[in-house]
Amino acid sequence: MAVTYRPAVLDDAELAADLMTAAYPCLPSDLVMVRYRWQNPRQGYEVGRFVAERDGDPIAFLAWLHGPWAELPDRHCEVEVWLDRARLDVGLLVEMWSWIESQAVAQDSHLLLAYSGEDEPEMLEALASLGYQRERAAKLWELDLSQHGARLVAEAKAAREQMDGGGIRLLTVAEWRDGDKLRKLYELNERTVQDVPHSLPIVTEAFEDFEKRIHSPDRRDDRWWIACDGDRPVAMSYLKFPPVRGTVWTGYTCAAREYRGRGIARAVKLQTLAQATELGVPTVRTDNDAENAPMLHINETLGYVRRPGWVEHHKRVKTSSA
Repeated sequence: MAVTYRPAVLDDAELAADLMTAAYPCLPSDLVMVRYRWQNPRQGYEVGRFVAERDGDPIAFLAWLHGPWAELPDRHCEVEVWLDRARLDVGLLVEMWSWIESQAVAQDSHLLLAYSGEDEPEMLEALASLGYQRERAAKLWELDLSQHGARLVAEAKAAREQMDGGGIRLLTVAEWRDGDKLRKLYELNERTVQDVPHSLPIVTEAFEDFEKRIHSPDRRDDRWWIACDGDRPVAMSYLKFPPVRGTVWTGYTCAAREYRGRGIARAVKLQTLAQATELGVPTVRTDNDAENAPMLHINETLGYVRRPGWVEHHKRVKTSSA
């Protein structure tokens, strides 16, 4: 039976979350978060979402997404295929990747970006057969709080005392009484995100988009930790708590460039992990680019263990002079 594709609408968000979960069950997609992201796209971004069906049954979710072309001289576009593992077949994957690729090319994309898990051999085979090349890798880590929680709580307390002695306050955003705190945190985010190893341009995030993202249903101000030097935030770390299903993840950890090398990023991250332990969270996951040596070192010292990560693939479909 031939596969057909139809555009996905907002009411398909739960179905898309279920299909993504069926495609990669070890990392469930939260239906509340999928709907929230669909309702709150970033300014200037374009997206196409589709449901693939066979004989009337939904079997996959596909999408393309790109930022504003004016800010992307390489005109790169991310493409996604989430095929239910019960239907897994390399030939079918090749067909679906080819289909969503044609949709992205129709947007005048020049470079396609696709991700797959290190533990998805069929996906890796399909992408390779279509000419996608491995560009970078992200390492995925998991921390067992039932095993390491007590130690982390003690280390978090010691880190707070050490930071206090150096004039650095550790507190949550909810505890921070600063009328301009969101703008300051936005500026810290924008300064540090460009330091994350990357191959493609990172588009500047509008402040309004930052506000929507930090107030999404999976994060709270009383679980978002910062380090302050006077009235200036110099580091932050927060965990994302999926409302319905999935694992708790570290959302972002950073320190201002001039404050690095002093253990501040590790100290602020410890506060999030100690808090998660006290909340009864069993495990926490995080991912980092394979070239991000400082964060990889922090993860190792905290007790994280490796899990299969992500592979970033690129495919040139048009040259800039075409």
